[in-house]
Amino acid sequence: MTSDWTPTEDEARTFARYKKAKETEKELKPVVRALGLDGLRKGATPAQLGELTGESAEVFRRIRDANNIPVDPRYQSRAELARARKEALKSTSPGSSS
Repeated sequence: MTSDWTPTEDEARTFARYKKAKETEKELKPVVRALGLDGLRKGATPAQLGELTGESAEVFRRIRDANNIPVDPRYQSRAELARARKEALKSTSPGSSS
């Protein structure tokens, strides 16, 4: 690796924009997670929150599950199947104590 590399003006602008975006994400992430938790408690779905934030719905499913928020009855059977699959994978993965 050489020490005499200098980015072009376009590269430097792109790097600066990316750095700013990462800083903004770091600042907003806890706020968005708290708002998402509140939304879940008020009846928002993980898919709705994912659409609004650009995060995957899985992020909000995990928040919901970690906080014991009930799954919408329409999706209860799917949620139970997903949890069963997750548990089955845990018990069959290498290094598991089964």
